[in-house]
Amino acid sequence: MTISAIAGGGGAPTRSSGQSLAANFDNFLNLLTTQLQNQDPLAPMDANSFTAQLVQFASVEQAIQTNGKLAELGAAVHSSATAAAIGLLGQEVSATTDQIALPGGGAAVIRYRLADPAAEVRVSVLDGHGRSVRTLAGSTGAGENLLPWDGTDATGRRLPAGSYTVRIEATRTDGTAAGLEQFVTGKVQAIEPQGGTLNLVIDGATVPMSTVRLVRQTG
Repeated sequence: MTISAIAGGGGAPTRSSGQSLAANFDNFLNLLTTQLQNQDPLAPMDANSFTAQLVQFASVEQAIQTNGKLAELGAAVHSSATAAAIGLLGQEVSATTDQIALPGGGAAVIRYRLADPAAEVRVSVLDGHGRSVRTLAGSTGAGENLLPWDGTDATGRRLPAGSYTVRIEATRTDGTAAGLEQFVTGKVQAIEPQGGTLNLVIDGATVPMSTVRLVRQTG
């Protein structure tokens, strides 16, 4: 059974903006009350000026209420996204990414999909410093392609386990770039909140939840 992609989560809202608006609201109310109490009875405040201040008063109040509603909405969205992410634990998913995880032993699998057949596919594996450590020739057929990488560099030296970036260049016979999509497929092993996003760990590769495009139920 296949489930369509799930939207990514949002972060927990902060209260600093609401507290600032509330403080300004209280200050404005105190100033307006003091002004009314100390106005000259023989020369009362101009009606237009008083009306303008009341409009400002109402605007500040509305801003505080709106900010509170947005905070509640943000918290609800974040809670919903977290619940959805928890539901993905142990499920097999596919997510768009240029990251792969090299295990401590064995090979990593580079996955990509070509929109059309290509004349040449050049695959470069980059380390954490952006340096190319291995260049491979990939399959050129349209559709999903898998390319095993044994984890060694150009000299045959085994590289340390960890996260690597994959750059793929696919060209047609006329020299133009062929459309492609890089992705990772595997079981969701963990959830990692980071800033305002939720990341999923898929077979060692960390990807934003928003990049998930396919979920397959297991069991």
